[in-house]
Amino acid sequence: MSPRRRILIAIAPLVCLLASHIQAQGPDTAGTSLHLTHMHHQPWFWEVLAASVVGWVVGMVKGFAGTRDWLARYWSNSPKLVTFALDLVVFVFVGAYFGTGIYNPTDFQAALAAGLSWPIGLGALATREAP
Repeated sequence: MSPRRRILIAIAPLVCLLASHIQAQGPDTAGTSLHLTHMHHQPWFWEVLAASVVGWVVGMVKGFAGTRDWLARYWSNSPKLVTFALDLVVFVFVGAYFGTGIYNPTDFQAALAAGLSWPIGLGALATREAP
């Protein structure tokens, strides 16, 4: 499968989820507490999630290792699907929760910055230079 096709397969469900959330979004929830259990109810959470996907893809294009190196220490021949799923959880879902919780975005630009910065920063820290 080509890299472009994999990227489209990864991003398409998230775009559909974001579009459905925007349509169904109710009253402003800016006063909601920032507990982990309520983080996905924050008004800019879904935008941070979508930006995390973009940041994750940009990091992979730039050559960041993701969870592949870490997983290789414990499982020498891990299936690509497992690596993909673990990357998705760590860089996208955890990134959306951390980005929303740490930055608490109040507008679209702040949500994009919160989502893009998490996966790129973590990927840069986790990637080792080749000797």
